[in-house]
Order: sequence, then structure tokens, then C-alpha cells
Amino acid sequence: MPPHAALPCAAPPRPTAHGPRLCEVLRDDPRRAEVEAFIHGVFQERFGARVRGFAPVLVALRDAQDRLVAAAGYRAADGGPLFLERYLEHPIEHHLQMASGAPVSRARIAEVGHLASIQPGEGRRLVGLMAMLLAREGFDWIVSTLTQELRQLFVRLGVAPLALGVADPERLGEQAADWGSYYDHRPLVHAGQLQLALQAMQRRSRA
Repeated sequence: MPPHAALPCAAPPRPTAHGPRLCEVLRDDPRRAEVEAFIHGVFQERFGARVRGFAPVLVALRDAQDRLVAAAGYRAADGGPLFLERYLEHPIEHHLQMASGAPVSRARIAEVGHLASIQPGEGRRLVGLMAMLLAREGFDWIVSTLTQELRQLFVRLGVAPLALGVADPERLGEQAADWGSYYDHRPLVHAGQLQLALQAMQRRSRA
């Protein structure tokens, strides 16, 4: 197993492991509540937001002492409507096909959200490891709603995400009030091809 392969979060830290450990957290995982509380706490502190729903799969980054330092969530587009599709005029695969010029299957699209970290650099580390994980799981595209700050995180990794549209809080109705100051950070719906993103990150890491 690769050194950063995803493990169930219920698994104890490996005695020989050094550095961060990535783990997937499903709905029935005993540490699910801890990871949800971590994400909720970060969003509440930064935006005054109340996160009321979470992706089916959460991904947690733990340090060598098993402390939770970053987390995010993802869902496959073929499992139902994506949260970010509320902001779009058409299904996500239509937008990706228009952008790429080739047919795109919903089964190959993953929506990533809830990106939260408490230590400098751990958000970038999580993004890189999560990209490798999603590529191994067969996804070709990542789509996400990114604030200006998060978009800069991707740019620092060498990735220039493709903007698909504005995340307009009016599309959420009364639920927009749950997000505090989040929409003051001018979020946009973005997309990226996984293999191109991984290649860009590898080039940046060698530079």
C-alpha cells in the first residue's frame, strides 16, 4: 500500500508510519462525528457558518500523533444531484462537455467540498493527497465551489481551475443564511481534470 493510501479512520495509527495519514470516513465510521465537528468548527470560526449537511464520504488528514489537521468531503455525481448544481443552469456534465469538447460521464465526476484545515500547509497537502485518491478511484474530473482564497491554494499547487459560474447565494433561498460571511469571499464553481492537475502538481513539486 502506498505510504499515503487512504485507510478507514477507525484503524489505529501504524506504528511505523511517519508524517500525515489520509483516511476515508464513511457514514457508519465511529470517527465520523469527530470529523464532522472539525469541519463545522472551522467553517463556524472563519465564516460564522453552520454546516448542516455533509458529503457521503469524508476524508481526514491526521498527523503522526493521530491529530486531525485537515478534512474535506466528496460525492460522486452519478449518486444524485450535486450541491453546486444549484448554482448552474445545466447539469454539471453539460458544462464540462462544453469546456472540454468531449462527452463526460457523471460517474467520472466527483464534487469536493467542506475543505477545512487548522495548520498552514495542511490544506495544500490534503488537496494533493485527495487528488491521488480520487484518481485511483476512477474519477476524471473534480468540481468544487471555491472562494478566492481556496482558488489561490490551487494556483500555488500549480493548478489553474476552470471557472464554470458564480456561486449565487440567492439560489439557496433561506439556506443561504446558514453560510454566514462565506459568500462575501466571492465563491465560484470550478472544475479541474484530475490527470492534468496531478501532472501540474508533480511539476511544481520538482521545481
